[in-house]
Amino acid sequence: MNRIFALNLIILCLWTSCKRVDDEPIYPATPISRLYISFSDIANSDTQVYQNAVVIDPADSAGYIPAPVGANTEPQQGMGIFYSPDLKQGFQVSRRDTSIRYFSVSDVGNISTSTRSFKDVFYLYSPRAIRYDNKSDQLFITNDHPDSASLNIYYNPSRLVGQQSPRKRLKLANLPWGISTNMTLNTSDSLLLLSMQGNTKEIWGFALKDIASIQDTFINNAKPNYTITIAGANDIRGITYSPRLDILVLSDLGPAKLTDNPSNNSVDGKIYVIENAKQAIMAGGTITPTRIITGAATGLVDPIDVAITDLPNRNQFIYVIDRARRLIRFALDANGNIEPETSRALSLTPEFMYLDSRGPNE
Repeated sequence: MNRIFALNLIILCLWTSCKRVDDEPIYPATPISRLYISFSDIANSDTQVYQNAVVIDPADSAGYIPAPVGANTEPQQGMGIFYSPDLKQGFQVSRRDTSIRYFSVSDVGNISTSTRSFKDVFYLYSPRAIRYDNKSDQLFITNDHPDSASLNIYYNPSRLVGQQSPRKRLKLANLPWGISTNMTLNTSDSLLLLSMQGNTKEIWGFALKDIASIQDTFINNAKPNYTITIAGANDIRGITYSPRLDILVLSDLGPAKLTDNPSNNSVDGKIYVIENAKQAIMAGGTITPTRIITGAATGLVDPIDVAITDLPNRNQFIYVIDRARRLIRFALDANGNIEPETSRALSLTPEFMYLDSRGPNE
């Protein structure tokens, strides 16, 4: 009897040690390069339905961009979009009603909408970018309202519904736009990078450990730990960082913006590539980009957001969404007045994107 009991106990221990935890992320067996795009268009009537989020999968196919697969995720005036493989959940924020809606994605890249959402009508007046940090279980949203610019932070976001207020709100002296959360200067100093729009022409870096140590909910005139100014910039918007390559990529709107003149077709946008980005951030001051992609051949009218695919042994690109309703892709080493590697017309006006780029078992 004792032998039978012991054998059953061993089998039980082996089974439980191999059993998958429900909220453990499913890692892909093959590389993923899946691009999510959020559109800012507003329906003109109750009967008009927009697919205000699309997925392009795979996004790194050489020589062409596959047709987008869309879904009506419901936010009017869609802004930031993000997908977390750890939560197996996506977020898209609406500027018009300040709601954050959830979505899920199938193994083959199809978006499924959800009726779940939360909103913040008291402190999120003009939401823009959105990012989730898995280590701290925090959702970051930039708010660029001229009278109350801020970085709003929501904890445990996958469980939030209804009206919510931020757990922390960092009031900023200048208007923020984009967010990048994956730069680590050392083992204990992970940075949240913000692109500051308008005349500021700066990138601000906040140490996540310092944000975590703040006890107050509302912080007036929060100061960044690091600041760099981009030489020659006009109005910085998109921001992305590759920890594999230590490259920071930014998009810059030219003086002639589509929001000021919808018929504008001036090709005056720029993409900045800053190599050895950690060193540049720590040094501070005014930075001259390593490379600048600009000129008539680029087709950059209003480049509003950027992304990088950096997987080893795969095609490596810089992705640009342009308010002129285009998705533009350059080789990672592109420089100067160069034609895109390829591009695709979009049916709506893109505002933000997120690239889920993961290798096997990531």
